[in-house]
Amino acid sequence: MGRVASLDAAWPGAIRHGVDLFASDGLHVPLYRGRRGQPDRWHDAAKPGGGVAHSGRCLCVWWVPKYFNCRAPYAAMSSHLTSILVTGATGFLGRHVLRRLVGAPGVGRLVLATRGRASPRNDDSEQLEYATVDLMQAVTLPSGIHTVIHIAGEKRDESRMDAVNHQGTRRLVEAAARAGVRRFVYVSSVGVYGASPHSGWVNESFPHTPRNRYEASKDAGEKCVREICAGAGMDSVILQPSNVIGLMPNQPRPLLGLMKMVRSGYFTWFGAAKPWVNYVAVEDVAAALVAAAVHTSAGHDYIINTPAQLSRLVGWIAEELGVPVPSRRLPLWVGEAAATLGSLTTRVSGRNLPINRERFLELTNTTQYDSSHLMKDLAFEYPVGVEVLIRGLARSYRQDGLL
Repeated sequence: MGRVASLDAAWPGAIRHGVDLFASDGLHVPLYRGRRGQPDRWHDAAKPGGGVAHSGRCLCVWWVPKYFNCRAPYAAMSSHLTSILVTGATGFLGRHVLRRLVGAPGVGRLVLATRGRASPRNDDSEQLEYATVDLMQAVTLPSGIHTVIHIAGEKRDESRMDAVNHQGTRRLVEAAARAGVRRFVYVSSVGVYGASPHSGWVNESFPHTPRNRYEASKDAGEKCVREICAGAGMDSVILQPSNVIGLMPNQPRPLLGLMKMVRSGYFTWFGAAKPWVNYVAVEDVAAALVAAAVHTSAGHDYIINTPAQLSRLVGWIAEELGVPVPSRRLPLWVGEAAATLGSLTTRVSGRNLPINRERFLELTNTTQYDSSHLMKDLAFEYPVGVEVLIRGLARSYRQDGLL
């Protein structure tokens, strides 16, 4: 019988049924909660191979070595180190993904795909390697790669969207198939569903009706991943984040305009409906992406989102700023007229008014993107969550003198 002396996640409240814990020496331990004082009542799938020493909290996990490599429902990919290639690792989301992958249990070689030649920096981990991968040209991947995480994409230049997000993804997944890659993880968007602002509850079975070039290019990329991976016998995982929120140097500050309206007392509710927002912290997206890359149970499509009622979000902001929660409410038609006028003014004069068509749709949106499939399949819990995200942004802006 073997024994793990310490667990990185061994603290009260951290132990959840069916969750993998990672031992400090890098071994993957599929954990099942048993009834305290009744060691003979472990879940049948884990009973032959291991269990938990209880004393009100979990401090060690034991296992019978010959059973250790048996697959558990939420077990990690395997106990050997996995080689992963990442595209877009220098971007907004990619930087957070890379931080989670470096030194993570079960992750060995990390290859960063760049368009040009890249030299290792002095602060680079010994895990990191670089490979030249240009999605606009023929792609060849290094040998020995087990998993590809494809984050790179084009979101701003419409003339390049199909070439990068569709054709570039096709080149990459075809190269992965030729190189014998076992899993391909593709970062797409909930935009592929083309859901209107009042579509209700949207999950992965919702029809795909993309409404603009970006959404269409990501949807085409998804189809390439599914078709080519199926033909090559390669696992495919498609992740669809909602509005990814986080701070990045020299970039616009997310939700600052909304927070200024709350602070100044100008924020107004329109209509009688209860609107929702679909935001997710960049750290939460990175965590979900890594979980999908290393767990055997990952597969198919997963929405990544932490929705919240707008009333709760505004309440968190008001509380952090020490101002009353806005209560002014106007008829929906007043908001629609003001939004139309605001958009027209911007087109004619270039001036941005507090309300325009896009902001009005956000303030009255009732669509919610459901991420329960991800949470169930991977026993995934968002490490940050939307409340911590919003409160953190408000505090940061206030400390910087912006609010």
